[in-house]
Amino acid sequence: MNRTGGEHVVHDFLTRMGPTPEHVRSAVEDFLTDDCVWENPGSPVCRGKPEICALLPADFARLDVRFRHVATTTATTTTTATTAATATTADTATATVLVERMESMFRTDGTPIALNLRVMGAFELRNGLISAWRDYFDPTHLITERTEW
Repeated sequence: MNRTGGEHVVHDFLTRMGPTPEHVRSAVEDFLTDDCVWENPGSPVCRGKPEICALLPADFARLDVRFRHVATTTATTTTTATTAATATTADTATATVLVERMESMFRTDGTPIALNLRVMGAFELRNGLISAWRDYFDPTHLITERTEW
């Protein structure tokens, strides 16, 4: 599969979460912007790395992820600034990586936090880092034995 730069960033972020809590927090530090917004069903919206790390379970040690679909969308925002003498227009392109995946999250003792959880996520990128991370999943199915899509 050919990946875009943003797809590489998201793939590397998710696959580098583990095998220890220190690795999980290192992935947050390395791949997210300082003001990243993280949204999950049933959880408070986190703004910034400290809030994101605070919401993660302290003993979250490893994320196993299977990717099903990865796609990138690009949006262009046009901004116009007008002064008495001139009008300036600037276009800013932002990429959003959409990722359908199945993931299992494990504590340091190996017990699952989530097992075979189907997740759809949107990752917005800015300057090569993840600036927004929104996951969508059914929180009533955090742990399931079903491994098929």
